[in-house]
Amino acid sequence: MDSNDNTPPVDAAYEKAQAQEWRHALDATSDHRAAGIASDPTEIAVVAEPVLAGVGAAAVAVTADLDAPPPPRQHIADPRDLAIAIRGLRVSYGSSEILHGVDLDAPRGGVLALVGPSGCGKTTLLRSLNRLTELAPTAKIDGKVLLDSDDIYGPKVDLNLLRRRVGMVFQQPNPFPMSIFDNVAFAIREQAHRRPTRTSLMPQVEHALERAGLWHEVKDDLNRSALSMSGGQQQRLCIARTLAADPEVLLMDEPCSALDPRSTARIEELIVQLAGSLTVVIVTHNLAQARRIADYAAFLLNGDLIEQGPAEQIFETPREQSTRDFVAGIFG
Repeated sequence: MDSNDNTPPVDAAYEKAQAQEWRHALDATSDHRAAGIASDPTEIAVVAEPVLAGVGAAAVAVTADLDAPPPPRQHIADPRDLAIAIRGLRVSYGSSEILHGVDLDAPRGGVLALVGPSGCGKTTLLRSLNRLTELAPTAKIDGKVLLDSDDIYGPKVDLNLLRRRVGMVFQQPNPFPMSIFDNVAFAIREQAHRRPTRTSLMPQVEHALERAGLWHEVKDDLNRSALSMSGGQQQRLCIARTLAADPEVLLMDEPCSALDPRSTARIEELIVQLAGSLTVVIVTHNLAQARRIADYAAFLLNGDLIEQGPAEQIFETPREQSTRDFVAGIFG
């Protein structure tokens, strides 16, 4: 054992966090709650935008800044190189079909924004990309989701490996009840054949926190409880924890909806920075946010994919009338 290593023995907190991680991924009730479905998967819940109490002039100024055009992208994904290709995807809960034969492409290294009114199937589509949707007891999935040309719904797919390759960040931050360090190290320990020491984990933990834009804020306080962090920091910690597993695709379900404007801006900057090193698929109700961060966009309505393409084309010169109406704010 490393004489300088101060890794505590496996304790109740670690075991509790481990159980929490898999309950969140595998328990149908947690799945429904994270998806915004109260109890019955056939019910489509409308998630209200959080109300910011006491918004002052500074917050308003930050909000105005968020509407400014994004800086020029250093990476533009090649639409011919697909990380994910969805073909004929149909998802039903009981007798209610939520997605009606969706065909959708996610170019490798790009940011794909899924937009549309509440209840259109965005979250169901997102959660189908790492097979969380099927955990609802009445769910039925048909069609193909190809990850690097391999169907993730094939009979021999290792779900644990799939969910490491296709990571997920949820709407509400869900840090584990342990230290900042142990939150990020969790995924690394899970992949190791033998429990690694804290010393050996430090470079990977630092790298993940750096990628999440959090390292310089927490590097001197890694033993602090993650639950004591601000909401924005907690969300970036959850992103760091997901990045620690070195995913190829990052799924994000309205990751900024519960955050203040400043934290939202930092998450958006992070997403743009991650583009190129991995593929990001994000659900957002915020069209201004989608304009700022997305390379590509897909508009869904009533379970149908109406239009997809480069974000600039979708938001500036959409082909379909329903897309034009949605972008113009006529409905949604």
